Amino acid sequence: MKKFLVFTLIFMLLLSSVSALAGSDYITVVIDGVELVPKDVNGNIVRPILQNGTTYLPVRAVAGALNLTIEWDSATKSVFINGAPENAEKTDVVNVYINGEKIIPMDINGNVVNPILKDGTTYLPIRAISEHFNKTVSWEQETHTVILTSREITEFEENKTYAFVNKASGKAISLTDKGLELTDFYHYSFQGFKVTESDTEGYYYITASNGKNFDVNGNSKNVGASIITYNPGTADNQKFAIEKTEDGYLIYALSSLLPIEDSAGMLKQNEKRESLVQKWDVVEFTPVEKAANTLCYELTADTFALADEDSCQWILTSNTDGEYIITNMGTNKSLDVANNSKTSGDPIITYATSGDPNQRWTFEKQEDNTYLIKSVHSNLYLSVSDGKLIHTELNEAYKQNWTLASFIAVPLESIPAPTN
Repeated sequence: MKKFLVFTLIFMLLLSSVSALAGSDYITVVIDGVELVPKDVNGNIVRPILQNGTTYLPVRAVAGALNLTIEWDSATKSVFINGAPENAEKTDVVNVYINGEKIIPMDINGNVVNPILKDGTTYLPIRAISEHFNKTVSWEQETHTVILTSREITEFEENKTYAFVNKASGKAISLTDKGLELTDFYHYSFQGFKVTESDTEGYYYITASNGKNFDVNGNSKNVGASIITYNPGTADNQKFAIEKTEDGYLIYALSSLLPIEDSAGMLKQNEKRESLVQKWDVVEFTPVEKAANTLCYELTADTFALADEDSCQWILTSNTDGEYIITNMGTNKSLDVANNSKTSGDPIITYATSGDPNQRWTFEKQEDNTYLIKSVHSNLYLSVSDGKLIHTELNEAYKQNWTLASFIAVPLESIPAPTN
């Protein structure tokens, strides 16, 4: 595991809405149960301050409490936390470097907020530096206390595959032709993700089966931004914390610190709230193998063939009547009795999903654990003739027996198909 010389710090902070304190009241900071007594370079006590709605902490006191080194470069008006860069930039405002990299402080609305120099002490905005602290945070209004607690870092093995199943819907994050969606948990490769360490302690790259990483679209810090997959990089919008809680895992990007959630079947970031739509089960699993005879759709023509190809992925979607729609992952179209035909031998095609009777099918389980698949519309059976799909009566001259692996290798017991 790549380790920094010191822990980087993450504050997920709610203090931007705190109103200015009056009189003798001041903000107290507690780190892992120990109250921080901030002091300047001369040993004098200094307190956090509020300015224009933003809460600032004295950087030297926080760095000292977390055993971080800190230097001040007067020539460039720069603060170096845990090491200086090769070349510090000289500007009219105070610059802050952490682990040799310059940070751009921003508030909750994405506006740049600059550090403050006051009475010889440098103060940093809490939210602006929050992504660099390996801490969770809560705010106690009655005592005006910021409570920071070390976040439990989840360990993942790089040679294993993980699925993310939403606690509210029971659906798994899936890679589809539309991007990242929530679908029924099929235990197939498009629902498996590799979790590997990034160069920021406690944050991971989550890589889909297409080789691309989870990514906050447009590096957005806004509520409602979509989580997509994108070419692997090292930006903060591709680094995700996977934080264990009492009722599931929270997943959030370093760039926004907003948890991701199941938003009507899509994956989006939102403000942290007590809802199971933001909680996940992280499941280690091995994708189910497909059978040798796999139904494949040739993308270049409306024909079908039997082959063993990784691209042959089909989703079975059920209704309450035990009927199923069979949808191709590559085209997002469903098996369809062409022209609403009821004539034996006519073709089966794929067509935009409608859910009409000519796209609905029932499964009849056989003694050898294969299935006959019957059209609800025509009462004829899905069959293979000369490498093409048709619907016919039962006839041994055609290939009419299917395993569930012929579609997306759904575990056999997961489909309550009617039996003969």
